[in-house]
Amino acid sequence: MKRLAYEEVLKRIRNMEDLAEVDLSGYDLKNQNLSLLNLRGSNLAGANLYGVNFLGADLSGANFAGANVAVVNFLGARLCRANFYQADLGNTSFKGADLTEANLEEANLAAGDLSLANFAGANLKKARIEAVDGQLVNFARANLEEAILRGSSFQLANFAGANLKKTNMIQVDLTGATLAGADLTEADLIEAYLRGTDFTGAKVEGVRFRGAWFEKTIGLER
Repeated sequence: MKRLAYEEVLKRIRNMEDLAEVDLSGYDLKNQNLSLLNLRGSNLAGANLYGVNFLGADLSGANFAGANVAVVNFLGARLCRANFYQADLGNTSFKGADLTEANLEEANLAAGDLSLANFAGANLKKARIEAVDGQLVNFARANLEEAILRGSSFQLANFAGANLKKTNMIQVDLTGATLAGADLTEADLIEAYLRGTDFTGAKVEGVRFRGAWFEKTIGLER
């Protein structure tokens, strides 16, 4: 992987030049515009990416481990297999982004926009996903074990086959969402809104439903 001087990196960004497979770790790129750039396989570990615009950028396989990725725009970005381990992603927009098989273990995604994003097969173990807009988000087969989803809206979201063991889903809105085949063992759905939610084939042993709102819920014996 090639390491470029900081000045050369800024020049390439201004000229919208290719930054694929480039080592950008630790650099201060705060508020830069990297929209539509090719950053496939780039290393952004520990970088300051606060407020960066990655709209439509290709970041497949990029490494964001330990980076400050707060208040960032990933609208429509490609992030397949990207690594966000322990990254700060608070107030970040992933609307319509593709995060298939990405690693977001212990990442902070609180107060972000996840609507229409694809997290199929992603690892979000112990991630903080509180107070997000997750309408129509796809978490199919994702690992959300011990994640905190408290107070989020996941209307019409897809959690089919997901691992939701010991997940905190207190006061979550799951209107029209599907959890078919998901593992919710010992999850917390206290005061969750479950109108038209599909639990067909889901594992619900030890789930706490105290105060949850059930209306036309599917596949759940109570």
